[in-house]
Amino acid sequence: MRIFRSLIDDLPIRYFVPLGFLVAALVAFGVFVGIALPEAENKAFELTEEDFYSRLEDMQGRYNSLLAQGNSLALNQDIFILANKPGVVGLALVDQDMKVRYASNSSYEGRPASELPFVADPALVKRALLTGQQVSDRNEKSGHLTGYAGLGFVESGQMTQLCIVYVLSADEIRANFQSVAERPITILTVTLLIIAVAIGGLLFWKVEKRARQLLKAARKLGEGEAGSIDLDVRGTDEFGQLATLIRESADKLEASRKDLRAAVAEAQRANTAKSAFLSNMSHEIRTPMNGVIGGLSLLQSSRDPAERHELIDAALSSARSLLDIINDILDFSKLEAAKMDLHPAPFHLGRLFQEIYMLMRHVAAEKRNELILDITPDCQAWIEADAARIRQVINNLVGNAIKFTETGQIKLVARLVGGEAPILSVRVEDNGPGISEADQVKLFQRFSQVSQEDGTRAKGTGLGLAICKQLVGLMGGEISVISSVGEGSAFLFSIPVRRASEQVTLLSGNKGEPLTGLNILLAEDMKLNQMLISRMLERMGHTVVLAKDGREAVAALDREGEAEFDLILMDNQMPHISGIEATRLVRSRADRKSRLPIVALTAGVLPEERDAFFKAGIDGFISKPVEPDQLRYEIERVLTQRP
Repeated sequence: MRIFRSLIDDLPIRYFVPLGFLVAALVAFGVFVGIALPEAENKAFELTEEDFYSRLEDMQGRYNSLLAQGNSLALNQDIFILANKPGVVGLALVDQDMKVRYASNSSYEGRPASELPFVADPALVKRALLTGQQVSDRNEKSGHLTGYAGLGFVESGQMTQLCIVYVLSADEIRANFQSVAERPITILTVTLLIIAVAIGGLLFWKVEKRARQLLKAARKLGEGEAGSIDLDVRGTDEFGQLATLIRESADKLEASRKDLRAAVAEAQRANTAKSAFLSNMSHEIRTPMNGVIGGLSLLQSSRDPAERHELIDAALSSARSLLDIINDILDFSKLEAAKMDLHPAPFHLGRLFQEIYMLMRHVAAEKRNELILDITPDCQAWIEADAARIRQVINNLVGNAIKFTETGQIKLVARLVGGEAPILSVRVEDNGPGISEADQVKLFQRFSQVSQEDGTRAKGTGLGLAICKQLVGLMGGEISVISSVGEGSAFLFSIPVRRASEQVTLLSGNKGEPLTGLNILLAEDMKLNQMLISRMLERMGHTVVLAKDGREAVAALDREGEAEFDLILMDNQMPHISGIEATRLVRSRADRKSRLPIVALTAGVLPEERDAFFKAGIDGFISKPVEPDQLRYEIERVLTQRP
């Protein structure tokens, strides 16, 4: 049905009505072939049968008499005369053994009936002999009528039976009916064709000229050439109304043409940026995710406490690395504008390399590679830099080395040289297939991929090294490659860093000792988060009161018998009342509880949500997933900095 409708919609107007008459002519022809002609053939058979049965009955009586008289000569003459009449296919007398006794052609006498030039059905012969009645058979395919009639007479003192086999053709009558039926059908078909041609000419004269102008104008309108439309179609009929609409659309299109093109260009740039962004993130997420899944999988089967501790550290480190990337995904505008911010913070450099080694050595082992970590004692120091970006670059370089090396060795070398502002130099070496000079030229370009030994391009998005170059450049460093085909590769980068104190001191109001014994109200609707955060707070020595939504949190402040709270940890997306609305209600109180410290504890890290929380009156902000040190630090910061 859908195809038929599409065909009707696409058919030009000048062809529609003539084609309708043509279809009518085809239908008439189909009626003739499918209905009239078979009906004519059937009528031919019926008329033939009326004469056929009369002849067969007459032959049955006459032949019985001649056979009883023993007049074989007269019988043969009669058979010969009847067999040569128009429309008679054949005539023969067959005995009980299906042998021919008499035939129009005497050469068949005494031979089996199966050799006759026409069909003699043994079953019908037997039936006619047994009953002595007439039996007929119609073969519509050949157009033959075959009649069978039993004969009985005394021959040589014994009763003898023969069967008349009489075959008549209805072709002549059928041909007459066909000729009679063809004449009106032919007249009707020719008439319809003449009408179709006449109406086609009228439509061409009346409609075609205007339709062509409208089509030409519509094409120009679709191609954006609104200013060059010259449409000379007037009137109030459908064509005139359509022409008016086209002229109005052309005027509007011309007025908004510049804005539309600008919008299309902007949409194309946005789509390109989005595609590049998604490709980048797909490439960068896989390595830390492999560390999380691989570490936890090994943890299930490990029984060694030391190994289990290492695997937990590696999985946790990978999860943190993955979280860093997810945070950049959420800040899409920065990445799209190539303004990815760095977040320098103190961290232990040696511990970072150890975590990377723990993460990647299992990945290397899966390809029967050995990962070697070579760092000097100078790297066992606290420095200030963006650990997440350094980890991301090293993971990418080591991951590439593992991917292109089969049963080899990968070496991660690090040196920290200098005083207060040292230079961190990292080198990742492998003994893989190496990189050709032609590939080295475009190695750090986006979407570039090196050729493998079999001539195919390497799998992956081709973005990893481009991201590494961008990150190293943001950190003020440089990255390069040294490689020869068949001798392996070495990727090097150097970045400036700053030395930091060897421990991160938490703010505290008790001479450096962590705060304990606080009564904290936790507003959180997820049971898993309630359990995890409560355990963290309880291990810090605090008491936790739970509220499953914002409404319960506000009501808990006035609950009788409840000790006064020192702090509220407030989620945002909760049933009944959100965390932002609950914060506003607390701050609108007229008593001293309105000044109760509130720390937002939410998975929403978009700037809009963060700003809305601070406008509502929070004192601190923690992004989920929550880590104990982060939670402790923010609680102490809020409590020690409040007046």
